[in-house]
Amino acid sequence: MISSALRRQLCSDRSPRLATLAALSLTAMLAACGGDSPGPAAPVAKTCVEDPAQARCAPVTPPVDSGLRYYATKSGRYMGTSLDALFGGTAYNALVAKEFNMFTPGNVLKWDAVHPARTTYNFTKPDAMLAFAQANGMKMRGHTLAWVNQNPGWLTSGTWTADTLTQILKDHIATVVGHYRGTIYAWDVVNEAFNDGAAALRANVWSNVIGRPYIETAFRAARAADPATLLFYNDYNIETAGAKQDSVYNMIVDFKARGVPIDGVGLQAHFLVNADGTGAPSKAQLQATFQRFAALGIRIHVTELDVRVQTANTSSAAFAAQNQAYADIATACFSVTACEALIVWGVTDSESWIPGTFPGWGSALLFDGAMTKKTTYTAVKTGIGG
Repeated sequence: MISSALRRQLCSDRSPRLATLAALSLTAMLAACGGDSPGPAAPVAKTCVEDPAQARCAPVTPPVDSGLRYYATKSGRYMGTSLDALFGGTAYNALVAKEFNMFTPGNVLKWDAVHPARTTYNFTKPDAMLAFAQANGMKMRGHTLAWVNQNPGWLTSGTWTADTLTQILKDHIATVVGHYRGTIYAWDVVNEAFNDGAAALRANVWSNVIGRPYIETAFRAARAADPATLLFYNDYNIETAGAKQDSVYNMIVDFKARGVPIDGVGLQAHFLVNADGTGAPSKAQLQATFQRFAALGIRIHVTELDVRVQTANTSSAAFAAQNQAYADIATACFSVTACEALIVWGVTDSESWIPGTFPGWGSALLFDGAMTKKTTYTAVKTGIGG
């Protein structure tokens, strides 16, 4: 049991106290301080050890071949990936556990997978993913509770009233979020609700029948189902200034003013680099976005990061710009306290969604198909402090 006085002392100056009070359980200290900290409850990597001979902290030499996870944890942040190939063998699993301390199931928690019939739910695959996360000391994110795509036919072909569809949405969220109550770190509650370049909602089963209130309904239902999980709005093309970013920003301002529960914003960050090296946002643009949302008092996750190049006509300028784009977003994120997670959308190029969706583009991730580190990996490692 930690006294209230010691608890206040530890929490007010956590890093040096952790080093000099090595006899105190790390778990106990985190439990004591976690409720007072606005940052993530990430495992804390020691950066120094007590040196009695010199009465001070001596730096710890990072382990040989330290992965991205080591440097993210050292910063109190999350380095994540998406997973769908559950799992790609012993070497693949070991790579995931070494390099990442967070992951997002890419598809198995979407409606068509987890809720295939109106009264049927299937949690087999996401349960296995959660077990993997827990066995390897990782956080798992939930993705996603309301989206335009990957909805089952029974939902999209039904003739619904606004009241009936609202209840279906509430029931789904109560069941799915309730199933993982207390275990999933954060949920992408609503995904991609706004059109590009405008404040209008995208046409989908939710907006067509319920209208804009479906977003608020989803957030309130998620909070009721799990008071402890973090609730995020997630979208693409909001990483730089413009009408779409303004729409999301204004919605969050409105939600916070009216007490609608929302804890963070997810920036998908699906970037491209042209053959001449243009296309990706600059570090200054990204940092301005992170700072703008951070000023609202919310958390920021980069949720689906990849940087694609043209595979048939890739110049040295394009590869250099791709590396720079990865370094820029990693540096920009880790320079803003509210940006607590950087998540790449896939582990290896062979599992990336890019070639199938954007023919002629690819090579978008940190590892090639043989699970070999690319120069993009080094760029991210440098950006997060490695």
